Amino acid sequence: MDLFLLLPLLLMPLLWRGAISQDKEHQILVKETVIVQEGLCVSIPCSFLYPKQNKNNRKVYGYWYHISFWKSSLALTNDPQESVNSWAQGRFHFTGDPGMNSCSFHITKAQKNDYGSYEFWVKTENVNYGYRKKRVSLQVNDLTQKPEIHIPESLESGHQVNLTCTVPGACREGTPITFLWSGIALSSYRFASQDLHSSELLFTPQPQDHGTSLTCQVTFKEPSVTTKTTVQLRVSYPPQNMKMIISWPDRRGPVYPENASSLVVLEGESLSLVCEMNSKPPATLSWAHGNQILNSTQASDPGVLYLKLSNLGIKASGEYTCQARHPLGHQNYSVRLCVQTLTQKPEVHIPEILESGSPVILYCLVPGDCRKGKHFTYLWTGTALASRGSGPLNTSKLLFIPQPQDDGTNITCQVTFPKAKVSTETTVQLRVTYPPQNMNISVFQANRTGPELLGNTSSLQVLEGESLTLVCTTESNPPATLLWTYRHQVLQSSEASLDPGVLYLKLSKLRPKDRGEYTCQAQHPRGFYQHSVRLCVQTCACCPVSEEENGFWPLIITLLRGALMGAGFLLTYGLTWFYYTYRVNQPQDTVDKSEPMNLYSVPMSYGTQDKSKTQTWEKSQ
Repeated sequence: MDLFLLLPLLLMPLLWRGAISQDKEHQILVKETVIVQEGLCVSIPCSFLYPKQNKNNRKVYGYWYHISFWKSSLALTNDPQESVNSWAQGRFHFTGDPGMNSCSFHITKAQKNDYGSYEFWVKTENVNYGYRKKRVSLQVNDLTQKPEIHIPESLESGHQVNLTCTVPGACREGTPITFLWSGIALSSYRFASQDLHSSELLFTPQPQDHGTSLTCQVTFKEPSVTTKTTVQLRVSYPPQNMKMIISWPDRRGPVYPENASSLVVLEGESLSLVCEMNSKPPATLSWAHGNQILNSTQASDPGVLYLKLSNLGIKASGEYTCQARHPLGHQNYSVRLCVQTLTQKPEVHIPEILESGSPVILYCLVPGDCRKGKHFTYLWTGTALASRGSGPLNTSKLLFIPQPQDDGTNITCQVTFPKAKVSTETTVQLRVTYPPQNMNISVFQANRTGPELLGNTSSLQVLEGESLTLVCTTESNPPATLLWTYRHQVLQSSEASLDPGVLYLKLSKLRPKDRGEYTCQAQHPRGFYQHSVRLCVQTCACCPVSEEENGFWPLIITLLRGALMGAGFLLTYGLTWFYYTYRVNQPQDTVDKSEPMNLYSVPMSYGTQDKSKTQTWEKSQ
């Protein structure tokens, strides 16, 4: 046991700048100068010797005194009979046993007034010795010790981590230290879980936290001192905020297309595609046309990649994709370019035959493969669209209701590329079908200079022996088949006529048997129409009309006339009978001769008579 205790005494001179007392029986080995920062703790190793004959004492007491110029005060002892100075109470502790030749002690929460020299004394029943020549000089400096923040070198966005803040020189004993975390990445100043010497913070980094600062502040209560450490966050995150910019070297400003959108460009143009995104560490960018990787230019900024396209041709159409490859994930951004040539005209889709009054939809399609997307403006013009107003009809689909007057007119669809300020157009002629309309009958007579227009079902009187020509005209598309009929017989047809819509009927040397109704019929796929004229051939000043000519109408009129006459007769007879019946049934003394009888009033005894009163009245007469 003695050899074990002597070993530290032999090694201590090699490590510390100490000295052995001139008294060989009383030796102490301790570090002469000890430096500690305010608020922190320090341990001071110490060993001592005293005469062997005095080692059999049951109890060995050690004492550390704080030595000043004018006084000394007890700072530490294991003697229960002694009391230490109040400023050292609870902060100075023996870490060794004086009975085992150890005078090591520990100071917690160092204060400025701890500064000075400390001297060790040993006391037993037979010994009371102070090692005055070998004192410990304690220096208390300002607190410069910074907390240590233990944080992964690279944080991954969205993944929670545990950050730890520790104070290496902090005491594990005594009052807890207060930790305070702060930084832009944190919602506000906040405390985290902590123990006596460290604090832990659960933190989920985000992309915007990269490059921001995080601070751990430590406050010691006794004495009241504060220190802090700030670190910069390094957050890795996959590509985000990806966008594309399209610019032209010779005209108009840049375009920012949406992802997976399309854009129409003109044949022969040159442009640049710029891909931009944010990621940490920078992602690997590349441009692809379809499945083909293209040569591109890397900008000074690792998050930007250029692609130049010159003298675009039809083959340059297709999807251009900017690919971002990153350890934490991949992202693509694409735009479909459609190279439009102006040598092709728009395609106007319209039914070959339009029916008057039936709504149809007219389509104007951009030539080539650039039909998708709203890259063009449309302008429909034509006489048939005059009723819609003078404003442009900017639509590729036009609802149109054709009218008869639209047949043979033109309609034009003009397609304009606003960004290129060029346009192309196509004109088509309308073919509108419509049923017969404006049907008329006119007559040419030899004794008149011009034709006479006759109304439908009108009558025409001519003299026996005269000749005339009836002309039937109508408008329709396709031309209707015209027929002249007389008494249900077809006299003339327009099937072989070279003049559609017109049919002539020549009547020569008319005789009374030629009189009657002549009808012009128009047969058309969309309807049947007819007009008629009644011809009266006169042999004298009057022109009698036969029953055969007029049909059954005269008979019907005669029957109606007879019925009306019979009804009038019955009405007259009934009123007369009613008058006489009323006069006979009324006594003379009840008749008011001053008032005329009202034939329309109903007698109270109508239909029933009192025979007794009638017989008495007859006897009195």
